[in-house]
Amino acid sequence: MIVVRTFPPRLPGPGPWAAAVGVFDGVHRGHRAILAQTVRRARAIRGRAAAVTFDRHPLATLAPHVAPRCLMTLGQRLTRFDELGFDAAVVLPFSRRVAAMTAPAFVQRVLSGRLHVAEVVVGWDFHFGRGGMGDGALLTALGDCLGFRASVMPPVLDRGEPVSSTRIRKLVALGRVAEARRLLGRPPVVEGTVVRGRRLARRLGFPTINLRPANVLLPRFGVYVVRLAGRPGVANLGVRPTVKPATRVPLLEVHCLAAAPPAPAGRRFQVELLAFLRPERAFRDLEALAAAIRRDTHAARTFFRGLTGRRSRG
Repeated sequence: MIVVRTFPPRLPGPGPWAAAVGVFDGVHRGHRAILAQTVRRARAIRGRAAAVTFDRHPLATLAPHVAPRCLMTLGQRLTRFDELGFDAAVVLPFSRRVAAMTAPAFVQRVLSGRLHVAEVVVGWDFHFGRGGMGDGALLTALGDCLGFRASVMPPVLDRGEPVSSTRIRKLVALGRVAEARRLLGRPPVVEGTVVRGRRLARRLGFPTINLRPANVLLPRFGVYVVRLAGRPGVANLGVRPTVKPATRVPLLEVHCLAAAPPAPAGRRFQVELLAFLRPERAFRDLEALAAAIRRDTHAARTFFRGLTGRRSRG
């Protein structure tokens, strides 16, 4: 997948291009409906598919004090676009200059004038242009005038409510990862870089891979059932309050229940969060901590045995 970061942007090579436009934080089930439709339309017109996104959430520029902590880094979003079959991704800088463009100017100068889109696909709640005054109806009307087709996708509902990044952020922040997984269509992920630890967990009999999280939005501190590089595991996310001094920067400490992969310092892993076991807490001593880890490990093994049983019955 080609990534275009220049502004004003230009898509390389021949078209025609079908483009999905949005932030797509989380790339949840609703987003994937938009993205899948874009790829289908690109193939139908014998063209190529582009994801047009922004380098940050718009509120990070317009109102930083209320900007949400995003579910994904830009790199994670780009990886998902690539996995979903996109030929290119256009990363627009959401600067004051871009924010000041009116909705017609954005369409005329960027989507039509620079990207020369043949089709554009957006979500039902898509707004664009200065003050968010543009919507799907305006985009459709502008497309009719400028020679491209616009499609507005309806919401994907879960239990009667639209699947949204805002809804998922609330669940992740509370540690309700099983519910977040239902809305995402896959487990929430924390990506991190391997850092050297104190090897305390190894001395307690539970060696861990210690990761410095890259995610902006982190789940509730606590113990989770996880997968790392396809391997089942149990992990603590937090500042290790039992060990003095506690860490200032949160760490994700993953104990693999099977053989752990090579984990040299600096290697990056994505860790899937499957279930929340308990909040992080301070224990009176290391013996009490070790006993809690044994219980957590047993609970994680029980969880994975349950998964295996459900698969065999299915």
